[in-house]
Amino acid sequence: MKRSAFWCGFMVIVFVFTQVIFTAQAINHRRDLGQTGRTNEIIRPPIQTVWIELVGATRSYPAVVEDKLYIGTTWGLVCFNARWGTKIWEYISKDFRHSSPAIYEGNVYAGAMNYMYCVSARTGSLRWKFETPEDTPNSSPIVYNNRVYFASGNRLYALNAHTGKEVWSIGFPNPIDRPIAISGGRFFVAAQDRLYGFNLATHTKIWEFHLPNIVKYGYAATERFVYVSVDQELFKIDARTGRLTWKQFFGGNALNPVSVCGNDIFASFDQYFYCIDKETGRVKWQFEAGFYIESSPVVSNQYVWIGSDDFNIYCLDRHTGKRLFFSVSGSTSYYVTTGNQYLYSLSVFGELFCFAPAEARERRKITIELWIGRSYARINGNFSGIDTTPFIQEGSTMLPIRTLGEFLGAYLRWEPEEKKVVYSIGTRFIELWIGKNQANVNARPVELSVPPLIVEGRTYVPLRFVAENLGAQVSWDPQEKRVTLVHST
Repeated sequence: MKRSAFWCGFMVIVFVFTQVIFTAQAINHRRDLGQTGRTNEIIRPPIQTVWIELVGATRSYPAVVEDKLYIGTTWGLVCFNARWGTKIWEYISKDFRHSSPAIYEGNVYAGAMNYMYCVSARTGSLRWKFETPEDTPNSSPIVYNNRVYFASGNRLYALNAHTGKEVWSIGFPNPIDRPIAISGGRFFVAAQDRLYGFNLATHTKIWEFHLPNIVKYGYAATERFVYVSVDQELFKIDARTGRLTWKQFFGGNALNPVSVCGNDIFASFDQYFYCIDKETGRVKWQFEAGFYIESSPVVSNQYVWIGSDDFNIYCLDRHTGKRLFFSVSGSTSYYVTTGNQYLYSLSVFGELFCFAPAEARERRKITIELWIGRSYARINGNFSGIDTTPFIQEGSTMLPIRTLGEFLGAYLRWEPEEKKVVYSIGTRFIELWIGKNQANVNARPVELSVPPLIVEGRTYVPLRFVAENLGAQVSWDPQEKRVTLVHST
């Protein structure tokens, strides 16, 4: 009992800690609140295309949380399954246009003209909307500590994330086009050619820095410094005082925001991509693409992924700049991001590409044999025990949902509210409901001869239906009462 109580208490602590981390680090269009472009996910080259969806011409970054991908389009806000690219829901409104979404505590925040919206991340239903001045474009939101920060025209707003009520707003001399960045107890605002530092707790201005031209592509902030590229120059500004630490001149023009990872800064000017020492501003290495580099980079401890106007996505060694891999993406990539161990690219024509590391998609053949009434299986000739026995229900072999999912190497999700089972492998996915004779296969309704059912607290599904729709071959030996599944994972 003491051991059980300990582990229960431990799991509660882990859950609470995980929730705190998640809510403190809301997912936005550059993944972190400081807009650094850094990711902890290691996407190893080579990569292979998993799916492609046409979302329409948009400047919205995709935002990925677990198995969901959210993106703003010219006609609304859309949620896709991040694994196989099928549409889960859409919220239609002309207001979204080019706003990138932010996800926080089960809600999605986005908007571009006239309103800031909050909708349910699970269903897409409207929670609230906040009206802004007519025909005034809204910047993409940043959500932190129950506040939604965004700009509309010359005004910066902070709203209550749960109610949409205004907490405060600040007026600026010039329009604000880019989202704010938050780091080190401060937030930073770019309004045309001015960069501002504010105290986050009191929202009072600390400093103002005058740049030589308009900040077109955003900036990155750490606890100590703010990095911004304008035209042909890269600036390092002290985040506490607003004083210039150094600036460097580059040939060509900046076409995307700066990224920061460890001791390095990553920036591109025209077709050249640079790794720059954060302390000195000295160039460590440079890479030349076939044409202009418009996409902001995704930087991890090992790799840098960027998209270029030459229709390629490149993977570079983060430490040397050596090109490790490139893949044709079909058109210019505006945005590259990661999530759920996948790489996503949005093209200039609104094509949303999903890539997966090739090593994760290598297929191997597995043969699984099961016998009715026997609590073991034979996998590629080796016997293994299973914790329940298959049985026949109205002519169909039934197997527990988790056992079948593990045999096939499928992603499995149980949704207790709807009593729904979801399986997916690659671009194949199935939805089944307890007691219902209808299932969805890749979003298309299909009739079932036998529905899923619960026996002694365990959920069972028809083996042949699920296995075949996930790409397996199924055969039946009536003499031995043996089911054989052959599947490539």
